[in-house]
Amino acid sequence: MIGIGSPTLLLGWVTSATVAAQPVALLVLVFVQGVLSFAVGGTLIARVLHESADAPTMGGSYATAALNIGAAGGPAIAAATLGAGAGDLGPIWVSALLVALAVLTTPPLLRAIAPQTVPEREVP
Repeated sequence: MIGIGSPTLLLGWVTSATVAAQPVALLVLVFVQGVLSFAVGGTLIARVLHESADAPTMGGSYATAALNIGAAGGPAIAAATLGAGAGDLGPIWVSALLVALAVLTTPPLLRAIAPQTVPEREVP
């Protein structure tokens, strides 16, 4: 879900900015973006809980805290664009930028923290 949902979320933000003047299309995209956001967030928490099986309470609290920081920080950054002359679509473009940043940084981070599997050698 993360590999498909995150890029689709990015595409949805860009599309939202381009069709903002069309109310019906924007209404549909708001619903789709909400579903994708909850799906990606829920999947992230589930993956953290799976990986932290030895300490699920700690893993769950860290995952929830991270999502809450994003839920508060993202809108704060987006709101700052309203007074910075970015126009009415500034918050939407900030959302797209933040999702793009997440999409671009996730694969290298996963490679850095994922356990490296070493192939077993056959014993002669």
